[in-house]
Amino acid sequence: MSAGLLQIDRVVGGRRFARLARRVDVLDITTSTNDVVFEHLNDPDADGRVAFAEQQTAGRGRFGRSWISPRGGGVVCSVLLVDSDAQPLPAIDALALIGGIATVEAILHSTGICATLVWPNDVFIAERKVAGILVESRTRTDRRRAYAMGIGINCLQHAGHFPPELRSRATSLYVESRAAVDREAVAGALLSGLDRWLSEPRRWSADQVRGAYLRCAAPLGGAVRLRSDGVDYTGHVLDIDPAAGLLVQLDDGGRRVFPAASTSVMARRESNPPPQGE
Repeated sequence: MSAGLLQIDRVVGGRRFARLARRVDVLDITTSTNDVVFEHLNDPDADGRVAFAEQQTAGRGRFGRSWISPRGGGVVCSVLLVDSDAQPLPAIDALALIGGIATVEAILHSTGICATLVWPNDVFIAERKVAGILVESRTRTDRRRAYAMGIGINCLQHAGHFPPELRSRATSLYVESRAAVDREAVAGALLSGLDRWLSEPRRWSADQVRGAYLRCAAPLGGAVRLRSDGVDYTGHVLDIDPAAGLLVQLDDGGRRVFPAASTSVMARRESNPPPQGE
């Protein structure tokens, strides 16, 4: 693992940011970086604040799952965003998709590794998860909504760093790369990508977000097993709508849209796509 804290000058130095990184905190150990940025929820300069941590003692993912990462093993950060008339933000589901897109792009730009998005914003290399995104929201005292976008990327872990029950389902950039992995380069590429997407969110149409997501995701038509509101379903992915959800042709008949907030893809399955017109 890393011998010391992330060198923030190597993360942000030489990069220009329009919205993010106005204030960047680098912590050794904390509960959760989302908790850290939410502590500054009502600060006048809250928007664009970033927190990195070497280790989280209560890292969390979607649906209350834990995010486990050894000290210095990954890029663990949160970005605080405040909705305003000058810089309106998209809906929370679209924010989560943008976080996933930026993560896949950052991994590619910093390591050359092609990762894949699995609905809505889990990041996989082949069949193993390498990164995850959690977006949470709170209301400020001025009644504006603020969002913490937490991102964790496994960078330097060896297979033995993962608990036995996760070794077949988790991976890291170190495991997948043929070259050395530079955490600062990964972190810098991530912040730059997020800033590009979030500095002027009004310029991105739903079609542009959808197109970017599809370029990062598994091809349409793939067979999936997913869970929504505690119920498991199987089918084939027909389309993705950032505003609505995942459109699936169900194996037991009919089509259904699964919203990001209540849906998790459990696995991609090997099977033939449904006949056209079904």
